Amino acid sequence: MIPVDIPPAFVQEQDFAARQYKGRRDNQEDYYAFADAAELTEAPLETLLLVVGDGLGAHAGGSVASYLAVNAFVRAFHEHPGDASWRLRTALDTANETLGYITERMPSVAPPMGTTMLSVLVSRKEVQWISVGDSPLFLYRRGNLTRLNADHSLTPMLDAQVKAGTMTEDEAAHHPGRHTLQSALMGQPMALIDFAADPIKLLQDDIIIAASDGIFTLSEKALVELLHFGKNTTADKIADAIIFAIRRINFDRQDNTTVGVVKVP
Repeated sequence: MIPVDIPPAFVQEQDFAARQYKGRRDNQEDYYAFADAAELTEAPLETLLLVVGDGLGAHAGGSVASYLAVNAFVRAFHEHPGDASWRLRTALDTANETLGYITERMPSVAPPMGTTMLSVLVSRKEVQWISVGDSPLFLYRRGNLTRLNADHSLTPMLDAQVKAGTMTEDEAAHHPGRHTLQSALMGQPMALIDFAADPIKLLQDDIIIAASDGIFTLSEKALVELLHFGKNTTADKIADAIIFAIRRINFDRQDNTTVGVVKVP
């Protein structure tokens, strides 16, 4: 039994927080959840689980898909024994199967549904993840911003063509298929799954950002500047600042945006 006098490693809003913005969409199709991965540790909030789902707007029930998938993931993570990497993969498969089951059993109520999924485990010592889709996972450390997970949209392929000289930067930036997904949760076999072969070691004051792709309205430079000025404040203020910066740009096709922030205490 955990002694009641052990303080939590992560304090809500101070060390971890999330914010959302609907943007110019009719519905908020992102869904997220924080959970205490207590079964992996001996103290409360020693390891955080953050799951972000971005429902596919081109499919009916995008908001329902992200809600169902995120909740199925969290529930399966808690219910299945094993080490962290096993739990992450089992929970991902369960979330995907849940969407397939509902679509198959209730075709008139639930047309094909889909969502991206980014699931992150963060402790004071390390971070690991599993992801499908284009929702980014960033690590900000001492002035440098690094994307940790793979992008399963067509963006990397187009950027590669720019580097090869077969496409201009402007053509790549405005390509109609730039954000087309190569992999997502839709109740079918997932074409691409990204995960860390080994957990990434963390340092004190590292900042983890888990977001939906609406965050890309901000340039990398703008995001780095926000994190630089926010490194001495709390997670909730960082999340608020990112959402405020996106709202201020006032992009006429702004997508739903979810921003989860974890500061390593």
